[in-house]
Amino acid sequence: MSLVNATVEFQTDLDSFGEGVVIAHDEETGGLVIRDDEGIHWRGVEDHVEVILPPNEQAAHAG
Repeated sequence: MSLVNATVEFQTDLDSFGEGVVIAHDEETGGLVIRDDEGIHWRGVEDHVEVILPPNEQAAHAG
């Protein structure tokens, strides 16, 4: 299942975490690109994020 548009929590440092939206997901490799609230892009893998809001629920909460 693609995580594009999912809101996720991700580790930014040893003791720091951030929250952002997945803007790209390679389902074969598990690679992700996440954009945080400040517009910064983070790269990681799906095993290292926690889904806060799945992509199919984003539309239900919009507007």
